[in-house]
Amino acid sequence: MNKKHSEDNRATIIQRAFSEFLLLPSVIIVCFVFLSYFTYSIDQAKISWLQPIRRLLKEHIFSSAEATSSLLGAIVSGTISVTTLTTTLLLVIVQQSASSMTTRVFDQFLRRKTNQFYLGFFVGLALYSMITLATVNPRFNPVLGGTVAFSLTGLALYLLVLLMYTTIDQMRPSEIINAIHNRILSARCSQLEMVAYTTTREPANNQQRTTVVSMKGGYLTYINAKELAKFIAQQCSGSQVYFNKPIGTYIAYNEPIAELAVAAESHTTRLTAAIREHTSISVKRDLDQDAAYGIVQLETIAWTSTSTAKSNPLPGTLCVHTLHNLLSCWSEEKPVTKDARFHSIYYYDNTVDELMRSFENLAVVSSESMQHQIFEAILDTFSKMLPRVPAQWQQQMERVLLTMLSVMGDHVLTTAMNNSLNTLIDQLRQLGKVETAEAVTTATEELRQSVGKLNSRSTRV
Repeated sequence: MNKKHSEDNRATIIQRAFSEFLLLPSVIIVCFVFLSYFTYSIDQAKISWLQPIRRLLKEHIFSSAEATSSLLGAIVSGTISVTTLTTTLLLVIVQQSASSMTTRVFDQFLRRKTNQFYLGFFVGLALYSMITLATVNPRFNPVLGGTVAFSLTGLALYLLVLLMYTTIDQMRPSEIINAIHNRILSARCSQLEMVAYTTTREPANNQQRTTVVSMKGGYLTYINAKELAKFIAQQCSGSQVYFNKPIGTYIAYNEPIAELAVAAESHTTRLTAAIREHTSISVKRDLDQDAAYGIVQLETIAWTSTSTAKSNPLPGTLCVHTLHNLLSCWSEEKPVTKDARFHSIYYYDNTVDELMRSFENLAVVSSESMQHQIFEAILDTFSKMLPRVPAQWQQQMERVLLTMLSVMGDHVLTTAMNNSLNTLIDQLRQLGKVETAEAVTTATEELRQSVGKLNSRSTRV
């Protein structure tokens, strides 16, 4: 098992490397290799209508094979040196940004298509120039190949300026957080496509269940519910699958992935194999399929910047505003249209639970660092969203709000906090949530009594 697990890990690492970063640079480098073959063939063919241009270039720039060789050699050495120095500088910039914004910066830097393009272009240009340089000899002067290399070098110098700007721009907290926000929304769309082939109706408790365990350790990153549902409908009709772990959960070797409620004993073996085939377990969570992972990333950035480790309220406030926008977007979602033919897979979607948990955790850390701005932002989010979200979400927001009251005494009743609390009290009463409204009212009145008095953290309430 250990040897097979190691082999799977190596394959997963290679696959992840190409999906995250290496694919586009590799394609660009291969294109440069083909370009070198193409320009070499044209130089060899001596096409008649290109001869005037070739003679002009040869008279003024590439007068001899030695001159072309010197120019290409300078391009190769210069490109490699600039690429090395620039890459080192960029890694230092990224590292400095990661020290304040956590290692989530690396994920965003690697996945940016512009960064992948720049690296592929510089490496490809160096390789193209080396190949063209290798073809130079006293009897062959690659004029057109040298012209292409010279022109692309000019373009590379301008791209170097763009690379510096885009890298620094990407390190701004707003850009990092916005990139995560966009990927969360994209991942949520992928999740909803999966949820369309599942049900929230659990198998009957009196049905005997068989446990399907994982053959390796890692995070549950993907469930191909569509294909699995089709397989059950065609070959295991009447059986049901209960996924007791949502996407993003860590599952160790030999721990349960799912449970089966089979209609026939023969279905057990086939369903077990199908579940292992249509689920993916990886050493790293996948933000492309796991919206909750993006929420965790935002929470981690906000926690680090908000706590006394950094005491920087700006990134934390930006993260809370981003979570606010996610809650607003998802509150407007239409119910997922589910195919009535496929109701054999039970899956509980925990994305909204993770969102509420993030608000709760950030409220707690704001009390530890006494950064009232974060607490105010969360209260403002709840005061604006409480009437808009579904009833089930309102219950979760109530629970989070009651938890927040237990740490609110560490803050000062600022104007913004007071306004948000008053708005929440009115909304809770309008929604018939009288007990929670009274709890918020009592806590607000107790905190208000500390205004205008000399207090410390221990005597404020």
